Amino acid sequence: MLLDAGEEPGEGELTRLLRQGSCPGVLVERLAKCRWVVSSHRILQLVVRHPRCPRAFAWDALPRLGWHDLLEVGRDPRTPPAIRKQAERKLVERIVNLTLGERTALARQATRGLIGILLTDEQPLCVEALLSNPQFTETEALRLLNTNRKPGCVLVLLRHPVWGRRPEVLRAAVRSRSVPLGVALGLLALLPEPEIAGLADSAEVDGQLRDAANRLLQQRRLEAGAQGDSAPS
Repeated sequence: MLLDAGEEPGEGELTRLLRQGSCPGVLVERLAKCRWVVSSHRILQLVVRHPRCPRAFAWDALPRLGWHDLLEVGRDPRTPPAIRKQAERKLVERIVNLTLGERTALARQATRGLIGILLTDEQPLCVEALLSNPQFTETEALRLLNTNRKPGCVLVLLRHPVWGRRPEVLRAAVRSRSVPLGVALGLLALLPEPEIAGLADSAEVDGQLRDAANRLLQQRRLEAGAQGDSAPS
């Protein structure tokens, strides 16, 4: 083998071998001792992702990796849990320095731990990408309403064909101070009557919203009464 002769294998051949599930751990342990490995990000990332990667080597290697490499390390289920967590921490430290395009690309693929950080991003484009992430759940949607103070970002959520139609999201949105009053008033009609009644009696919501809830509640009850009167006896 080339390593036995002190030579450096071809990057392409080594990359293919490291990507195989059957890649022997002894090879990774040998590579971790080769100085030239740190000069190739492709090889370095794959070595760090391997289950047999020495912990000390991974700790030294992670700061050398780019943000996308760190993401791949954190997403790979083969990577030892401690190394995945450390890669995620390193990526969290770098998010503040990423461009909008990079944050948007990251948002589409981010792990659950990273999603929590990206929920407060001030750019609607980034938040919109986050909504398409397979790891995004209704829990994150509700957290976004509670933590992101940018109306543009909240509107992206409410216009989404899936998350913007969830009953729990609508209930939270009407009560959220991050949602513009005009938008909250428009959402009232989408709520069930018990929820509207709760808003009509709540001292915690904006007075205009409370008045609108009362008017809508009265209108619905009048309409229900009129339908009852017109029903055949």
